[in-house]
Amino acid sequence: ALCFAELGTVIPKSGGEYPYLMEAFGPIPAFLFSWTSMVVIKPSSFAIICLSFSEYVCAAFYLGCKPPQVVVKLLAAAAILLITTVNALSVRLGSYVQNVFTAAKLVIVAIIVISGLVFLAQGNTKNFQNSFEGAQTSVGAISLAFYNGLWAYDGWNQLNYITEELRNPY
Repeated sequence: ALCFAELGTVIPKSGGEYPYLMEAFGPIPAFLFSWTSMVVIKPSSFAIICLSFSEYVCAAFYLGCKPPQVVVKLLAAAAILLITTVNALSVRLGSYVQNVFTAAKLVIVAIIVISGLVFLAQGNTKNFQNSFEGAQTSVGAISLAFYNGLWAYDGWNQLNYITEELRNPY
């Protein structure tokens, strides 16, 4: 993230990775990366997020059994259409919806942390008895765990897509 912040100040052009790749490697690698990102990476990531969302929502309605894949996929498609519509209608509306969902996520995380601390303070430590039982310590398993954890932090480069739009970035 710090490297991207530095690149954003050294090459103050919008477009994310494109101007940096253009400067370093020329137009063909820059175009190929941007094209792959727009056609494959970004839509795939958005689809995965919407599918995960719909699986969790459907799980609340299908207690004790796995929800049908048709329902999960239809709900994911509806979420994609809703998010696209909200963002297409108005930037202000999209920003408001994003702020509401961010606040909801923070409240949920706070509830989980506080309830965990309450249970811990009450002496309920039986869940810590065999915390790592069955855990794999192979290089592949640890690498996969790191990848899955770091995937949640994706987005650190998004500000560099609008570098030229920033007022007083220094």
